[in-house]
Amino acid sequence: MDLGFKNRKVLVTGGSRGIGRACVELFVSCGAHVAFTYHQDDSAAESLLSWAKDCPGTANAFRSDATDPGSYDHLAGEVSGAIGGLDILVNNVGDALRRSSFAQSDDALWSDAISINLMSAVRACRVLRPLLIESDAGVIINISSIAGTTTGAGDSLHYGVAKAALNTFTIGLAREFSGTSVRAVGVSPSAIDTDFQKRHSSPERLQKIIDQTPAGRIGTAGEVAWAVAMLASPKSGYISGAILPVTGGR
Repeated sequence: MDLGFKNRKVLVTGGSRGIGRACVELFVSCGAHVAFTYHQDDSAAESLLSWAKDCPGTANAFRSDATDPGSYDHLAGEVSGAIGGLDILVNNVGDALRRSSFAQSDDALWSDAISINLMSAVRACRVLRPLLIESDAGVIINISSIAGTTTGAGDSLHYGVAKAALNTFTIGLAREFSGTSVRAVGVSPSAIDTDFQKRHSSPERLQKIIDQTPAGRIGTAGEVAWAVAMLASPKSGYISGAILPVTGGR
């Protein structure tokens, strides 16, 4: 099925692994020109670039620390230089950092959670706004989490609050772009089979999530990427200011 991505210009933050990588692969497979950022894993980025050489689209990588405000200073110029503009921005960077009870959490954990989950998207949207407005069908897709509505209370309240803030930002951002062709939407996954889950969830924890999920399993990165593609498609041009759950019914 033609999703309308041929020759579209896409940026995926945190695109070398997990959900971000699945998004890059889908867009490149559909003929888009994709740039992606990554933090430290050069081998993962290089393997993705190598894979993309045989695809209809193209891929470009930028090493960047999403928590460093200075890393955004030249982002618009880098994106323009690599892919010639921007139609679709996928703000995928995010992390729970570490599990902690609220009682044992400190200011640094809360500040870091806000920085990587909210401010990374705020900064990217702010500096890339002119490029998106130049597009005839610009769209911003923020990758949130079910924790933004279930709160993450127990051992990841900091993460849930940061993702809830990202949801509010997404809804408000749609209104900020009133009068332009730019849309803003969000995707809110439950547990997904990625390195994130391997780092933050024990087998027992994942089994509890599966038991609570009508689909009877956790999701895949590819399934989240398809949700992103659906929202990014021009066929979804009337969807803005919405957060799509990708949770298996949980």
